[in-house]
Amino acid sequence: MRIERTLSFVKTLGPGERLCIWTNGCPRRCKGCVSERLQEVNPSTERDVEEYFKDFDLSLYDGVTISGGDPFMDPSELLKAVKYFKSRGVKDILVYTGYLLEEIKQNETMNECLKYIDVLIDGPFIEEENDNKHNLIGSLNQRIIFLNESLKDKYEAYIKSERHMDEYKRGNKLIGVGIPTREYIEEFKKRS
Repeated sequence: MRIERTLSFVKTLGPGERLCIWTNGCPRRCKGCVSERLQEVNPSTERDVEEYFKDFDLSLYDGVTISGGDPFMDPSELLKAVKYFKSRGVKDILVYTGYLLEEIKQNETMNECLKYIDVLIDGPFIEEENDNKHNLIGSLNQRIIFLNESLKDKYEAYIKSERHMDEYKRGNKLIGVGIPTREYIEEFKKRS
């Protein structure tokens, strides 16, 4: 799996304190994409999921969020990852993708991933449909799909809360994490 970065105990991409993973590679090039830097494929970030995460105590997290780029760009690697996390006892796997659920179901490997994903945020980011409010989706065309219906209550309060961002320092690089408002994006560009 092409893992660009991981961050622990993130509170801005799903309920609770989460392990968040960003992959690289996305062919969509959505106008206004907050992860523009992750659109390019970077083969040097290729990791064996089991080896990479073997020392993580996954019981410390309320869930795992996988974003990108687009994790479904390499469905066989995504499948390995979500199977691995389930085998380690993770009960809440949230995946962001620009693909629509209907497209995912037409591809055998992509469709197999759905058996292990609990919540899917589907659809490309459309800048004109960004209402600057929802904290789990970037634009109103995107859908929050509960593949595991038992998690709806867990997500309910989080979905109703306002957008917020966390910031992390990695070396001399500042990383903003969450679904940003337009104002935050402008202000962040000046600071980073």
